[in-house]
Amino acid sequence: MVLSPQSQPKHAPNIMVYTLGKFDVIKDDQSLMMSSSGSKKIWELFKFMLTHRDRAFTPETLMDQLWVSESYNDPRSTLRRQMHRLRQSLIEEDASEKDKTIQFNNGYYRWNDQLPVSIDVDDFEKLIKHGDTVKSYSPKEALDAYKEALSLYHGDYLPDCYDQHWVFSVRNHYRRLYLRTVSNTIELLKDSAFYDEIIKICEKAIQIDVYEEPFHLHYMEALLHNDDQKQALEHYEYITGFYYHEMGLKPSTEMKNLYKRLLQTHTPKTSDQTFFNTLESSEPIDKAFFCDPHVFKSIYELERRRSQRSGASFSIGEIRVTPVNNFTPSQEDLRVYRLKQHLLEHLRKGDSFTLWNDANFVVLLPGVDAPIMEKVLRRILDSYPMNESLDIEHIKHLSFDQPQSKFV
Repeated sequence: MVLSPQSQPKHAPNIMVYTLGKFDVIKDDQSLMMSSSGSKKIWELFKFMLTHRDRAFTPETLMDQLWVSESYNDPRSTLRRQMHRLRQSLIEEDASEKDKTIQFNNGYYRWNDQLPVSIDVDDFEKLIKHGDTVKSYSPKEALDAYKEALSLYHGDYLPDCYDQHWVFSVRNHYRRLYLRTVSNTIELLKDSAFYDEIIKICEKAIQIDVYEEPFHLHYMEALLHNDDQKQALEHYEYITGFYYHEMGLKPSTEMKNLYKRLLQTHTPKTSDQTFFNTLESSEPIDKAFFCDPHVFKSIYELERRRSQRSGASFSIGEIRVTPVNNFTPSQEDLRVYRLKQHLLEHLRKGDSFTLWNDANFVVLLPGVDAPIMEKVLRRILDSYPMNESLDIEHIKHLSFDQPQSKFV
């Protein structure tokens, strides 16, 4: 996109600043960061003034904002030395005050907005604003602006300032802009059925932030429109497994609805060999079966129906994991994961179990009654470390001769 003559700078910028996904300062085609590596404080000073380039600061305020946990006997002198080092790195220690990137006038430091400096976040916001302005009457022009804006976003604003409080709100601002622009771009691409482009945009977006669920939903929908159900199903299995193992999150309603659509449109080949290859698992069946709660409910329903038809019995029981004092959430997650692995190893091949919620396993044992099930579970848990924090509850034996009640 070409800016109008009125909005173009009078002079070509001699400094380019990159902040989205990385930080670098380029002057005369050379990286100033590379030539002054290790000077952390001076670049923190630069980033702070860049981020607050619409404000002015006294030396004391600047020091308090930047280095909260440090104290200095003479803040003005300390800041003067850091600023001198920064100007050396910017190759402007001999420049006049009007040509310096950060000026000092009347006791205040401020960013020099008269210098021809190109900043990626400024271009990012201008492009998005232009796209928003023309979207209603010129969707193609809006789409070009949005796509150019997305090409500038490579990740969070100043990602290396992870411990600086002053950057959080600004980082969130640009992140929200990015998420909204991805959504607007995909909306316009859908109107023209440009699903290949949607796939490319989503692939980059997922690389930037794998935890943002809408990226995955848009990606799988685009694959579905391109008749690539196999890839969409594989991605669904990958991302739902990732969410569950990383954060303990079950598929959202939107994910489940999309999964139903994928299953409805997925038509496997009709040859008998392909059919059996699809059913057969490549993994050896030498452990109990661990599954999601909705799959466990289906297994329960099948066992209940079998019991009503043939008189076969089965039992279900709950293992409650009591939180341990002083354990962090990550430690608790690890403890639950290790218990899951222990159950996999010690339950029988025909047994099934699930993690019903964050800290409760539900186990189904075919062909055993409640007392035997309690003995089995107690024996398994006795061999598990920290078993004093585990309780066996709500064991129920079901058979054809007993009244049946649906498990919920």
